[in-house]
Amino acid sequence: MQIPAVIGASVSVLAGLLGLIRPRQVSKVIGLEFPGRLGVSEFRATYGGLFIGAGVAVLIIGSTDAALVLGAAWLGAFAARVLSVVIDRNASGKNLAGCTIELAVGSLLVLGR
Repeated sequence: MQIPAVIGASVSVLAGLLGLIRPRQVSKVIGLEFPGRLGVSEFRATYGGLFIGAGVAVLIIGSTDAALVLGAAWLGAFAARVLSVVIDRNASGKNLAGCTIELAVGSLLVLGR
């Protein structure tokens, strides 16, 4: 596994740590609101634990296949967001920033494998 994939996996872990430790601040940045305490737990689990677990797994396994799987997940999120921009006509700055981040991290993982 090459350096770009290590960077992509590390960004996944860092994003997860932010989602786990600072869910309210991260949710404001990405434009999500919590419907209650369960929403905070869900955010910590998904934007925290899932990102941390996936990124750490890639770093521990260290294989190109592991990097490809995580990269495909990031690129899948990118594709779905682009589709949302078109279908939902939501080309907001936050949405376009999300597209950029997802494409960048996914590309690092896929191309750096």
